[in-house]
Amino acid sequence: MHDDDRALRDQLRAADPARALPPASPTWLDHRMEQIMTDQTATTTSVTPQAPRRAFRRWMPVVGVAAGLAIAAVIVVPLVLGGPEPTVESLQPSMGGGLASGSCLVLEPATVAAQEQAFAATVLQIQGDTVLLEVTERFVGDVADRVEVAQVDATSSDFSGVPFEVGQTYLVAAVEGTITGCGVTGADSAELRAVYDAAFPG
Repeated sequence: MHDDDRALRDQLRAADPARALPPASPTWLDHRMEQIMTDQTATTTSVTPQAPRRAFRRWMPVVGVAAGLAIAAVIVVPLVLGGPEPTVESLQPSMGGGLASGSCLVLEPATVAAQEQAFAATVLQIQGDTVLLEVTERFVGDVADRVEVAQVDATSSDFSGVPFEVGQTYLVAAVEGTITGCGVTGADSAELRAVYDAAFPG
């Protein structure tokens, strides 16, 4: 070995910070490698379960959007289609034939209870002599969603019927498709409502 090489080695030994440490154990390297491998296994184990959670988080917004679209379809489709058409039936006006007010009996709950149809309705429109009623409450009988009936002449002395006005609510009764007059059908007043409530309790 040349003197220059020996001098360089002496300088390197002098600069080595571990020169004062005792020699390492022959088994130290094997022990250290085992520690490193154990740490890598633990790291791999802790990371692996995270993958499904990340995938689940990615799917959650997609599922939320799909659910929102489904709910919107349930709401919007009936609106676009307009929903089911309301059923309509026609009733004949009372056939009093010039009946005077004194000829009508005192209205009793039993008279109202004997009707085949009885309901509350609001006048939607009047076109010519035809009145269109929107049924709001059913007391007895099968009644369509809307009912058409001929308008009564308000100037007539016939007390068997009642003239209808747009926007007003009425209590209506009928037998065999004909509206019952003599006070059985009339404006939804507190007095007439009390008779209907007594005729159809509960």
